[in-house]
Amino acid sequence: MIKYISNKRGSGEILGFVIISPILLWFFLWIIFGGSFLLEINQMSTVVNKSLDKALVEGQYKTDLQQTLKTELINSGFTEDKLEITITPTAAGDSTNSTYSVRGEIIEITVIYKTPHVFYYTNFKSGGESKYYIGVQIQGMSEKW
Repeated sequence: MIKYISNKRGSGEILGFVIISPILLWFFLWIIFGGSFLLEINQMSTVVNKSLDKALVEGQYKTDLQQTLKTELINSGFTEDKLEITITPTAAGDSTNSTYSVRGEIIEITVIYKTPHVFYYTNFKSGGESKYYIGVQIQGMSEKW
């Protein structure tokens, strides 16, 4: 750096360094936060898939299975108050544990973490916050006889 400051020919090299270094820093951060965004989506998908497999065999998302799903998501780093979990049809996700989806009926679960990822700010808030929510939507066919 001292070599560039004591340069007698002008400040073109310093100017180039000042202009290029923030762009390189942003690019490296973009790669890191983009990878983190995809990893968190993948992590959520794995947890939800595991619980959906159990629900498909039982024909319903029982209350204890829903609570286990929430607990695993919280242990993965998501906060409970920002999680939105929707189960369709309603018979598969009610709180009574008495109604089931018949065999062959599609059970779908949607889990959204309603906080934009840091990647949203790295992209200069382009595309709206909801585009950077971590979420998955998975469906499967009920196996309950």
